[in-house]
Amino acid sequence: MEPYTLILLCILVMAYILIRLENRRDFGNGKKALLRQSFGAIPQRENRDYGGIEYDWDFEQTNLSEQEQIDEITWNDLEMDAVYLRINNCRSFAGEQALYTALHRLSQNREAEESLRGKIRYFGEHETERERATYLLHCLGKEHGSYYLPVFIRNLKGFEIPNIQFYRFMRGLLLCSFLPSALLLDTRYLVFPLFAALSNLVIYSFQKYKYSANLSMLRATLGIIRTARLLSDPGKSGGVEPSPDLGELAQRFSRSARKIMRLNTREQSGLSGDLFSLLNAYLVGVTLSDFIRYNKLLRELDGRKEDLLALYQRVGEIDMAISVASFRASLPHWCEPSFTEQDAPCRLEAEELYHPLLSHPVSNSASIRRSCIVTGSNASGKSTFIKAVAVNVLLAQSIFTCSAARLTLPRTGLITSMALRDDILSGESYYIKEIHYLKRIIDSLTPETPTVCIVDEILRGTNTQERIAASCAVLRYLAKHNCLAIVASHDIELTQLLESQYDNFHFSEQITDGGIAFSYKIHSGPADSKNAIRLLEYMGFPEEITW
Repeated sequence: MEPYTLILLCILVMAYILIRLENRRDFGNGKKALLRQSFGAIPQRENRDYGGIEYDWDFEQTNLSEQEQIDEITWNDLEMDAVYLRINNCRSFAGEQALYTALHRLSQNREAEESLRGKIRYFGEHETERERATYLLHCLGKEHGSYYLPVFIRNLKGFEIPNIQFYRFMRGLLLCSFLPSALLLDTRYLVFPLFAALSNLVIYSFQKYKYSANLSMLRATLGIIRTARLLSDPGKSGGVEPSPDLGELAQRFSRSARKIMRLNTREQSGLSGDLFSLLNAYLVGVTLSDFIRYNKLLRELDGRKEDLLALYQRVGEIDMAISVASFRASLPHWCEPSFTEQDAPCRLEAEELYHPLLSHPVSNSASIRRSCIVTGSNASGKSTFIKAVAVNVLLAQSIFTCSAARLTLPRTGLITSMALRDDILSGESYYIKEIHYLKRIIDSLTPETPTVCIVDEILRGTNTQERIAASCAVLRYLAKHNCLAIVASHDIELTQLLESQYDNFHFSEQITDGGIAFSYKIHSGPADSKNAIRLLEYMGFPEEITW
């Protein structure tokens, strides 16, 4: 080859490499710009299956008392799936799972609370560090299978390949099968290693599917270890100041990470379609060595299971903290809650409180010093208000962020009875289901921890006379048993019968010839107006109905 041809070829290769590097850098910069713009924006709904985000919570809830967690009925009553999606700006599977777990848990751990508060503030104030962390978490990603990682970590022994001693025996048998041919110098005896190799290849082929599926969990584990190391490395990513021990925790898994990389490299090369890589993968498969190394690695990780779980949760908490900081920046106004002392009376003091799902909310201020009944006409805003109170009680004690200008409250349990409907499949009527919900509320009350109880239209599944009598009895019981009950009702009679134990608030409307106008503002005292007939008239019902 002529010298100038060689020089030209080298120039072309270098140009190709430089162009690839430049394109990669431009792509990275473009992705970083998109991530930067997403902070403080309302998250876009992703068209994907969110199955798996609950796996971490499924384990965590077993360690909590009923007072420390949000039950499924309350979660559904408050439409918390929608609230979760409104807050969720997470970039990794670990962050999404951490946020889902946090929203189900009412924090009682002061140290963990201060740690999370500090991270949220830090990422809200430090743009450069936030952008670096966001990009690293985005690289960790949301691969569907990765959501199974909490199950994998907690049950590593269950993912070991069974009968590993048999595989060791078969590998030894393969090696020993060469001895007759080597000692007797007779090629006819090569039939023994050939038979052993074919046997091992069949075993490898049958077991490889399960092995490959489990290896995806190890890739997710490697992603967590790498991300933690980069988040804590000032030289590469700027580090993450709120988690100073993250790097030390990641360093404990440096050897394990290298072993995972070797297993993964062989697995990926076998899938590349390259003939040499494919042959190499099957040669390794014939010895069953990867199965043996895989089990050894799982036992190694199992010995440091708690550290690995802590690492996964730390990375998820950083992602969640950035997401909550973004949620705060997207709200019209927000505050961190102020908690009263444990022995203080159970009261809620709210200023400019609103529901975070509303795009154009009307804020309300209220001082709820004891249980109360909220009355008002249809569509006046009472149900939205009590739901906003409940959601903010939950957010205050989970992510320490309230959609309000100020919120002062005790540390409480939270339970609701709101979105009821007949259940045809179970054969339960509306009323039967409602009394089950109310019994669940009564059973949840404890003298040690106050409970905020939200009820929308108590006992509306029965006749008026019995509803009033039974409602009075239930509400009196709640008021006496360490419960701050907030009840929305159309039954004005309750405000009079319970005035010695319950305060009253109401929502009102203005009726004009042009229609009905709602202010959606709360007022003290019981409601004194009704609008059911006027609403029928406004909607165009015949006069013989509305006269």
